[in-house]
Amino acid sequence: MKKNIYLTSVLVSAILWTGCTKEDIDTYSGDDALFFAQQWGIGHFINNIDLSTNTKNCHQAYSKIGFGGMIEEDSLLYINIQTSGLIRDYDRPFGIEVVSDSTTAINGSEFELVDLKTDAVIPAGKSQTRIRIIFHKTERMSDENLQLQVRILPGEHFVLPFDKDGYGRMPIIPANSELMNEYNNLNFDPSIHNIFINSFLTPPPGWRDNFMGVWSEEKFRLLLDFTNERLGWNIVTWNDKDNMWPPATRYQLAQTLLARHLLEQYKKGREYWVLDPDGTMMWVPSQNLPWGEDSRPENMSGDQ
Repeated sequence: MKKNIYLTSVLVSAILWTGCTKEDIDTYSGDDALFFAQQWGIGHFINNIDLSTNTKNCHQAYSKIGFGGMIEEDSLLYINIQTSGLIRDYDRPFGIEVVSDSTTAINGSEFELVDLKTDAVIPAGKSQTRIRIIFHKTERMSDENLQLQVRILPGEHFVLPFDKDGYGRMPIIPANSELMNEYNNLNFDPSIHNIFINSFLTPPPGWRDNFMGVWSEEKFRLLLDFTNERLGWNIVTWNDKDNMWPPATRYQLAQTLLARHLLEQYKKGREYWVLDPDGTMMWVPSQNLPWGEDSRPENMSGDQ
């Protein structure tokens, strides 16, 4: 039985082979397309980005530079650009332009397009390239979320077929993503890439309200000032979850320094009291402050 099946298979294969020639095999004849293929993750770049399993290494429609989480004054961003279609044996130049009406960051003082003194290039034998943009921290980034928008100019070698309604829509993160709504205004055009740059402070990864009270940027700036001056801690120290938070004495030191300042200001008189943005008295737990977590100055006598 096995022998008969084998002979039948050989016969069928021979018939199929005689009916096929190289001319019958289709080759790719579509467009050579170009698109931003930015991804977040260790294999690409990390720059104060949420590296949760939901977003890591997915195609992303924007990048974020967060100076609030670093001590460096400059940050270098790599942006990946990918082709579809055939790999060619010659260099293929294309252009990148800054979209001025969608850019609030200042060229030269807040960003520099490092590799774009001339055209960008997909090198011979390659299907992708990367461009570098360096960002410089400025004071206004503490209050403003700046934007840089760059756009691909395809040149003679490429087309830009991918868009919201075009074929082969790119696999960027879902439209209902919180980050997508917050930062990107639902951009689904992979010929455009937005970069957002700010110096906003965000809660350190190990922050717990029962350690330090309700987080606010104002409270954290005070903690950074006091712990840097007295203990040599900086933003990197606070963001080091493994080393910062397990030893109980670490956050208790910070509690004590901040509570001492709050009490000193309280004793100076009502006009010196330190408030959080919601209008409540700034507070930290376990320090016997003469007010509670949700105390409001208008409900306090001032002589507690």
